[in-house]
Amino acid sequence: MMKLTAVQTLQRGVAAHKEGNLHEAEQFYRAVLLSKSRYLKTLQDIDVMAEAHANLGVSLNQKGDRDAAINSLKQAVKIKPNYTEVYYVMGHAFRDKGDIKASIDCYQQAVSNNPGNADALINLGAALQHNGELEAVINSYQQALKISPECAEAHNNLGSTFLEKGNLDAAINSYKEAVKIKPDFANAYNNMGHALHDKGDRAASLDCYKSALKIVPYSPQAHNNMGNALREIGDYQEAIKHFDCVASESDPFKPLFWLNSKAQSLECLYILGRYAELQERLRELAESGDINLRVAGVSAFVNNQLKHEDPYPFCKNPLDFFQAGNLSDHVLDVDGFVEDLMLEAANITQLWEPRHGVTKFGFQTSPTIFKAGKNCETLERILRKEIASYHSKFSSEDCEYINAWPAAFILRGWFVRLFKNGYQQSHNHPSGWLSGVIYLKTVDAIDGDEGAIELSLQGHDLPILDENYPLKVHRPKRGDIIFFPSSLYHRTIPFSEDTDRCVIAFDLYRH
Repeated sequence: MMKLTAVQTLQRGVAAHKEGNLHEAEQFYRAVLLSKSRYLKTLQDIDVMAEAHANLGVSLNQKGDRDAAINSLKQAVKIKPNYTEVYYVMGHAFRDKGDIKASIDCYQQAVSNNPGNADALINLGAALQHNGELEAVINSYQQALKISPECAEAHNNLGSTFLEKGNLDAAINSYKEAVKIKPDFANAYNNMGHALHDKGDRAASLDCYKSALKIVPYSPQAHNNMGNALREIGDYQEAIKHFDCVASESDPFKPLFWLNSKAQSLECLYILGRYAELQERLRELAESGDINLRVAGVSAFVNNQLKHEDPYPFCKNPLDFFQAGNLSDHVLDVDGFVEDLMLEAANITQLWEPRHGVTKFGFQTSPTIFKAGKNCETLERILRKEIASYHSKFSSEDCEYINAWPAAFILRGWFVRLFKNGYQQSHNHPSGWLSGVIYLKTVDAIDGDEGAIELSLQGHDLPILDENYPLKVHRPKRGDIIFFPSSLYHRTIPFSEDTDRCVIAFDLYRH
């Protein structure tokens, strides 16, 4: 059999890749790289080598091997610096890895190499939005629309940016453009529903969600939106039907609304006083083995109120797992370290009362604080040591919170700065596992509880039948680090002092 040339081998790899045979494709790509590793004599050699690295990187990224994919893609642009498509793919790989800054750099390079690449501009906008750089996001989408004015996705994304900025009329106009271009664009109808809801037009908002469901009758997102809208107007029975539609859908990525839907049905049953049905559903969920932290939070509260044994196994007494420490156990100059942390946080875009957040009278950053600078990186290392100690302390406890403790995890943190009358509404973190707060600047309140954190079983405005439910108030001092299960509801008590309160909050996520 005649030996294949490098070009033929590469072509075989591309063919296998298109057929979805990643393993075979990788073998061909690696064979090309091995054959060309010792020399690059011609322009064709350079192109073949760069393409083999690029294709191998794409394949590895599709398999989820982000680091190896990025290394291969870097080799491609090292050989061929103006390889625009590779920067674009590398941006995806960094984004999937959670390195938004590196992702932005790659998309910017792709745009610099080819300013007419609308897709690169759209992805750059999405990455910048994750970083909270809304003006830059708007500019990126508007540039994309100059190149491709009929791009419905860009109109939809631009609308979402206007919505996040609170410019509701501009958001609605962008969504209208999106559905004008693409009448079956269910996501644009969903988003337009959000904007109309925020504008106070609930009837029009419901009509948008209904339009989305006509297009995609089994859309978990649209059912979730309908459920929330109906719950808000007090139609709990109809809301349950839509939440149940979300919960019945199996989604491997489990977005937040999917995680919330089962608990939202339980909350509606509790509000309606249908306790027997509520208990039956809780028993079924407990026996399913599915770990859902919002369900755990609801179960702990409603069973406390109804004086029943909590059947849900995650963490029945979450306040028992509260722990407090201080940065003084790790750094000599706490004040200096804290000031450096706040300086690094000041370099990240801070949003006033983020639309989907619980922060009131204050700013909040995106969850990228641990990449803000060397002091924030040091803080992450401190937290990992504290988390190991925390887990060790509670390792003998028999509950899923400890028994199923993530062997590998990632930390995501965000900076919050509250001002006079500032607070955070009661909430929990159903997509996390362990949550916590580092206190950088605290409130010296006249009333001792102002500015403190309150942790309790009650949340989501669930009716209180018995006021005597478990509750803990922690009055923090500078440098305090606190930890608690992510299922536990918590809030910041409003403060009347004319000052600011600065913290870094964080979640531990299963990797």
